[in-house]
Amino acid sequence: MQFVSWMLVVSLLMSRDVRAYLVDHVSPRLPHRRTEISPIQQCLQSEAEAENVCEVFLCLELDDTCLIKGLYDLCVSFFRNTNNFSESGQEWIEGSFSCIAATLQQIVGPDLEDCDRLGSLVLTIEEECFSNYGICQMVRYNAGPLEASLASADIMTQKTGQQLVQTAMQCGRTVRFIVHRILRDILGGNPTLFSSHDLRLLSLMRGLGK
Repeated sequence: MQFVSWMLVVSLLMSRDVRAYLVDHVSPRLPHRRTEISPIQQCLQSEAEAENVCEVFLCLELDDTCLIKGLYDLCVSFFRNTNNFSESGQEWIEGSFSCIAATLQQIVGPDLEDCDRLGSLVLTIEEECFSNYGICQMVRYNAGPLEASLASADIMTQKTGQQLVQTAMQCGRTVRFIVHRILRDILGGNPTLFSSHDLRLLSLMRGLGK
């Protein structure tokens, strides 16, 4: 996970405008050589007024040549369990997933040939939005509903699902223990289901398990 300076964290928390930061600092990393609209970009634009924010994430699975899976299932699972979360937990669900969707719609450019860069961009957006809306507090006071929302090996073996866990693992030790217990329950003590994307996460899990 990339290093985020203290001043950047303060700036994000003060402004709560993650999209502006990503537009200025993340979007330029994507190449913009073509002018035609890609299928993914066209889909994102068409979903700008979607009532169901999760529908936006289906656009990432539209192009078989640049398939980024997991966000739709993750979003649907959280909203399915939203009534079981605390009021602040419900605000986190609504705020963070809306933040991700709106940011994708605003900054994804026409050139999506480099799927690795697009995938990295999606994970960066996840991290910023989840953190900015208070993932640490959400986990601390919603362990049961969180486990119900993540209780799928399909979700947890996707990088987009794993990014949520990685972001939470940056919280304090109490939150890390909660996440560790949830992962053990879901994966049945088999952390090898995670991809190589999460070697740091596996190291944290093993350390907490001692």
